[in-house]
Amino acid sequence: MKIPFATRSSYTGPCENAIRFQADDLSRGLPVNVSLEPGGYAGKVEVNIIDNEPVSFGTDWVGTDPTRFPTRIKAAATALYRCSCFGEYVISHNDGRLTIKRIKSVGR
Repeated sequence: MKIPFATRSSYTGPCENAIRFQADDLSRGLPVNVSLEPGGYAGKVEVNIIDNEPVSFGTDWVGTDPTRFPTRIKAAATALYRCSCFGEYVISHNDGRLTIKRIKSVGR
């Protein structure tokens, strides 16, 4: 399923900062952790961030309504695109703790 990138989210900035600060870890396949305010839906989703595709990203999320996609995970996917981190990632969230881990990269 294709999900549109976030256009406005208070979670995108903290995700971008963590990705930039931990870029070496992320590129080596180590997880990047982002602390957000508690709450939100728990979930674990694989995303595919593609260069020159600024509108949406691919995901293994199963749902019929893209507006129901988890907001914090969408923000993390948006941050990956903005930081030019292309490839496949698994993003998980549980009560304000967001984790981003590369599965497969595409040349940067």
